[in-house]
Amino acid sequence: MLLLTSFLASIDFHELEEPVVIEETGARAGADPSVMAITTPKETTCNNAGCRNALQVGEATTFSAFIQNSGDADINEMGYTVTIYLTDAAGNAGMIAKDASGADLQWNNPDVMCDDGSVCDFDSSNGEQLAAGAYLDGGKHQLLLQGGAGPITWTPTQGEYLVEIKVNSPTDADIANNAELVYVKVEDWYDIEVDLQWTSGDNPEFLDAASLQAGEFTLTVTANGSDTFSPREVLIEVKTTSNTAFVSTATLDGEAIPLDGTALIVTAGTEDTNGDGTVDNDDKVNTKENESDLNATETDFRHTLEYQNAWTVNGELVPGNSSDARFEITAEVVGYTLYGQFDDCIETFTPVDASTGEEGETETWMNFCEVDVANDDRPKTDFDEITGSKVTYDDIRIARMGVHQGYNSDCTGAQSSFVQAGTGADLSVGCALLIADVEHRGSDPTKNYGWNVSYTVTRDGATVNTGVVNECQEGIFDTYVHNSLGLGGMTSTAVGKACVMLQVEPGAYTFEMDLLMNDKPGPDPADPMVDSWAGATDARTANNLQSMEATVLNNLPVITSFELVTEGDIVVGQEGLLQFAATAFDVDDPSGAGLNFAYNYQGGEIGGCSGTQAEQGNICDTPVLAEFIGNLVVTVVVQDNHMGEVSQEMTLDVWNNAVATATSDAGITIEYPLQYFALSEFNITTFADADASSYDNVQLEGFSGSYAAVAAVDYAPSTTFQANDILSQSLSVTVDNALNATSLWYIDSSNKWVLLSDTATEVDASTEMFTYSFAANSPVLPAGKMVLMGGELAQASAPDAYVSGFNAAAQKQGAIALNWEITNTLRNADNVKICISEDDTTVTVPDCDGGFAAEGAKAQAGDYSYSGSQTTHGAAYHITIAVCNEEGCSTIGVADVTADKRVDGDFTVSNLAVEVNADGNSWDLTWDVSGDTSDVAMWHVCKGNSEFDAANMPMDCGAGVMVGTTTMNVDMGPVNNGKFTYFTVVAMDDKGHMSAAGHMNEAQDTRVDDTSNPDDGNNVIDDGGDGASSGVPTWTWGLIGGVVIVAFVAGAFILSRGDGEGGEGKDWDY
Repeated sequence: MLLLTSFLASIDFHELEEPVVIEETGARAGADPSVMAITTPKETTCNNAGCRNALQVGEATTFSAFIQNSGDADINEMGYTVTIYLTDAAGNAGMIAKDASGADLQWNNPDVMCDDGSVCDFDSSNGEQLAAGAYLDGGKHQLLLQGGAGPITWTPTQGEYLVEIKVNSPTDADIANNAELVYVKVEDWYDIEVDLQWTSGDNPEFLDAASLQAGEFTLTVTANGSDTFSPREVLIEVKTTSNTAFVSTATLDGEAIPLDGTALIVTAGTEDTNGDGTVDNDDKVNTKENESDLNATETDFRHTLEYQNAWTVNGELVPGNSSDARFEITAEVVGYTLYGQFDDCIETFTPVDASTGEEGETETWMNFCEVDVANDDRPKTDFDEITGSKVTYDDIRIARMGVHQGYNSDCTGAQSSFVQAGTGADLSVGCALLIADVEHRGSDPTKNYGWNVSYTVTRDGATVNTGVVNECQEGIFDTYVHNSLGLGGMTSTAVGKACVMLQVEPGAYTFEMDLLMNDKPGPDPADPMVDSWAGATDARTANNLQSMEATVLNNLPVITSFELVTEGDIVVGQEGLLQFAATAFDVDDPSGAGLNFAYNYQGGEIGGCSGTQAEQGNICDTPVLAEFIGNLVVTVVVQDNHMGEVSQEMTLDVWNNAVATATSDAGITIEYPLQYFALSEFNITTFADADASSYDNVQLEGFSGSYAAVAAVDYAPSTTFQANDILSQSLSVTVDNALNATSLWYIDSSNKWVLLSDTATEVDASTEMFTYSFAANSPVLPAGKMVLMGGELAQASAPDAYVSGFNAAAQKQGAIALNWEITNTLRNADNVKICISEDDTTVTVPDCDGGFAAEGAKAQAGDYSYSGSQTTHGAAYHITIAVCNEEGCSTIGVADVTADKRVDGDFTVSNLAVEVNADGNSWDLTWDVSGDTSDVAMWHVCKGNSEFDAANMPMDCGAGVMVGTTTMNVDMGPVNNGKFTYFTVVAMDDKGHMSAAGHMNEAQDTRVDDTSNPDDGNNVIDDGGDGASSGVPTWTWGLIGGVVIVAFVAGAFILSRGDGEGGEGKDWDY
């Protein structure tokens, strides 16, 4: 089996969520809808400096994605789902997010594509099916609600989310690429909005002062946001025209606005924070709070702009005496103060021990303080202007400026995104259409103006593009052909467009566009396609210049598939080529025309495997080279036009291929083809003729009779490989027909014979060949002898030898002893099989299925012991034994044995009596027995020096008496006056198992030591009788001797404790 492992070398967030699956197939057969990339909303990326592409609370967003048919058949039915999941900055998916009503933030449109245009957005029966390789909508697609209800729209609340777009189709060939995820962070926003309006006249933005002595206006400042926002000391810079002929005086809330071009700074908000109409100490606010010292709070008066509470002041402008006076008033936020717990307020303190100099644990206090802020989240509302004039007011302006993107690498195709100046959003590398919307802002809309726009583009501080444009005929749907601005012509309009297509690289960009009004009439020369204009001077040039700063980032390509097309095992020198195929997607180049592919391995580049996708560089065909042997790691590297690259790896096994050959002096030839997992060479190092006479009368396993060798060779390979390093192997030996060889055998180092082949195939008229096919998972055949045997092989039969004299008997502690003899001679292939099963007479040799199987000694007689640890007391065991080989078994010996581990029977020993014998040096014990004593062979008297229970019975149990006898004489031992001896009587069976009992009676030694010792000179203490007279009748010695003999034959009475020592408190082992 081909080992195939893939590694992701360069991934982004959504690749972590939906890893690319490396497949061992070619191009996907069938239709395959795939979400290639989500473009709206953009993925949020955050670092210590903040977050890029975050959404703002309440800022409605739609959803757009590139959806491609990655298969090789048309898609006729398709739907999709948009789901918003809760998550965290680590990207851990949670539950589906909810809207304000508690409903899931999930939109399902099953009717994206079908064969009914009245139901679905795309009618597959009318040419709108999604063809193989095509993108839905021709590129970026804005996802739609079911039933034509418009785009799917989400108005987010503050939080962190995962946005999933998932497609589905009943003909989907691969669901692994159906979904993409992007991380989106939604942040609160804060804004200070400035609004200027004329209250004189009927136009709040333009004042016709021809008949007015003065114009009244208002300035309104409002603090707004998605959450409470009450800034302090909001500073507004107010300016007017610096021409006294045009402006006589200008005031705001009683203060004069300078006429020299400088600004009047006003503070929005009120110090009357409690709203009682007066400003006193009660209106002071905290300006600093120390978390470590509540008494250190500082207060002062501050102007506060309350959240969503508009602050308005009135102003007046008196026009100058000039008959053509024209003027403007501007207002702009230049700064404000916030109060709260900010980084600037953090205070830390690390105590130091004065005696040791050691630093203690650092303390951190999150204090409250004021910080100065220069801008807010919506800078477009930070500025406003109003204009006026006594005569016709000539004015044109740039109404909107921005950049369109989403084109192919050659700048063809349609735009898929727009970033407007002032939003702070990032741009992507590649084609970028810089565009400005211009408009007529003069007081007489029928007066046409001639115009041009100059542009300047800088990257990282260096100018990279300049030029002049006045129309836009590329990159947008609603193109614009140059004309004058105004309604005084046949085809002219009050609005126009100017654009230029650029190529942008990664870096910090500044785009500037400056609208210029022609001061001479035109066009010159006359152009029938352009309406004429009168020369004029722009009265308000401040609105002619717009600037946009943006960071251009390179979105790395995404490898959407990396596949091994070649099927089967990979072997050096194989006939077919090794083929790989990769596909990639670049959101900055949807066509993929600018992507370059290169294939590498550990040793460097793979020759001939590089190029663009258009040149089929994404497909690699290469011969299987010797340097590929082993774990071949193939890496595909995809690079875009801006040097951004990603890669993925694939690991596969490449096998070496060798055919080792050798020929002996006698002309015997061996051929050994081997496919193996190693770089080293494989050869036959030894293949030499050997003495065949040693194998003149050989019994061959599995065959009857004896056979003689016709040739033999010593064989040894250069290397032996283990089974897991071998893909395939075979072996053939070619010999002369004249040898009359009938079979090929191998003898290993342990002298075991293995049949390699018993059939020869004809090579030519004089030679034949024996072939051996190795079993799966076999190693290389190690060194040994190869022997060619003569004579036709006779298939073996069941053994002639059989088991006789079979005996099985229960032993102590549950063991079972077996012994047997063998009649007739055991052959090489014969073995003695033993099968033991509990209470199941159907389990037998040779299979012994469900029982305990073993082999006996391969000899003419044998024995075997089955451990008592494997038996249960009282259980019956069925035992079979036979001589067997691969052909069957001879006569089976059978025995049934009951395992014995203890003394059985419901008996009672009672009334133990102890009396001093007449000899004065022993006790006579008598007892009564009742109950079942069928398993009792002997009674034993056990004695101890102290009272005992059954669990602590002493091991001094001496000789015993046969069952049926209830008396026994026990020697007192050495004189020990006053000592008590404690007695019990226990049973022992014929296996040597002994019961246990607590002490039943006791006796005291009342003897007194006899210290007299008359010396008769022979150093012998005479006991006054013969050797058999010490209190024991002479006739009992024979009985005692018989008891001892009987006990020995039955297994004796061996009583032992845990460690074999005589201490008290040991457990008995029966």
